[in-house]
Amino acid sequence: MVSKLKNTKRLVLKILAALVAVLLVGGILFVTNAFVGNPITAMRANKAIKQYVDRKYSDLDLEIEKASYNFKDGSYVARAKSRTSIDTKFPVYYRNGQVVRDGYESYVQGMFNTLQRLSDEYSLIAKNIIAKELGYENNTTMVMFYKDEYENVKDILELDMKFDRTLPMETEVTIWLDLEEHSLETIAKILTEVHRAFKDNDCNFDKYGLYAENGGILVMVNEVTPADIESDEFTRLLEKAKNDENASGIRVFIKGEK
Repeated sequence: MVSKLKNTKRLVLKILAALVAVLLVGGILFVTNAFVGNPITAMRANKAIKQYVDRKYSDLDLEIEKASYNFKDGSYVARAKSRTSIDTKFPVYYRNGQVVRDGYESYVQGMFNTLQRLSDEYSLIAKNIIAKELGYENNTTMVMFYKDEYENVKDILELDMKFDRTLPMETEVTIWLDLEEHSLETIAKILTEVHRAFKDNDCNFDKYGLYAENGGILVMVNEVTPADIESDEFTRLLEKAKNDENASGIRVFIKGEK
């Protein structure tokens, strides 16, 4: 009788252990699916996206990357990209058993890819100038084109166009530096040197921005124009902007200053 009770107890414990294991595995799968998606659904997404692209964009010679899961909205996203056009690439979205949209109109026809590529190329040129001419080897520099200023950006841009620093679009360059000295006199001097170096290398920007951080102090200067920099009162303009006075639209923000 005692032996029978022991065997029954062991059986109950084994069943409970199996149930716990099933629940743990189920929980892991549930969490995994919530963040990385379901492999079967991913296969269906890849198939549906390929059929969609082959049907709608058969003339573009596209290849399609494997779909990845976006846990934020439960969609699967794959990127279609051209084998011959550097600027022809766009996402395709699959959700609830069907392709719901793609980004061809905005990314390709809207020239987002082209503008981003040109911006990246110009940013690298500007970064190298600051490193070589001014010695700030660890600078981070970004050039932005403002296409919203133009009614039809296609009048200026075309797919796969070569980079041209004389492109007739408004541009802004922003530089991030690690500086030990944060005075506005120093900032004015650096921006003046940056402006000179860019002009010497045929890089003309409509606006300048500079971010400097070190020792817990952050300085942010934005909306500076070449006319501001070339002014004999540039430092005073920065001081006025710091004190929230009207200074040609310049914005100065300093955090952590004692």
